[in-house]
Amino acid sequence: MEFEVLSFGSTRACALSYAPDMRTANVLASLLFVMPIGAGCEGTEPMENVPGEFGDPCTPGALEGTPDGCAEGGKCYQGYCEETCTDDTDCQLVEGWEHTCVAGLCQILCSQDLECPQDLGTPLECESVGVSNICEAVDDE
Repeated sequence: MEFEVLSFGSTRACALSYAPDMRTANVLASLLFVMPIGAGCEGTEPMENVPGEFGDPCTPGALEGTPDGCAEGGKCYQGYCEETCTDDTDCQLVEGWEHTCVAGLCQILCSQDLECPQDLGTPLECESVGVSNICEAVDDE
């Protein structure tokens, strides 16, 4: 292959002759690899910190309607959002579990095998409280 000296171009020395738009094509091809990487970050925004619904984790003592608390009509009980109630009919159904109103707050009772539902937003474990076994949020500490 013969080399020729070009009087114009980027090298001004012995080089293969190439079409002027070849550099543009190389830059565009490079951008095609970089753009999908940048576009992949769009859906990785952190979730908004909003008050929790029934079964979501919460911070005990947080006020109702605050980001670390529970939505209106709920109360942070043992690390998860529970509903306030006046009787058992106010407590939403948790399939396969007894969800009962105790002292104005809906509580999930443990099964006979001392198990709790694990399909809510918070992992639960069975705790003995007086003569009852109720489900409480798993303590991370």
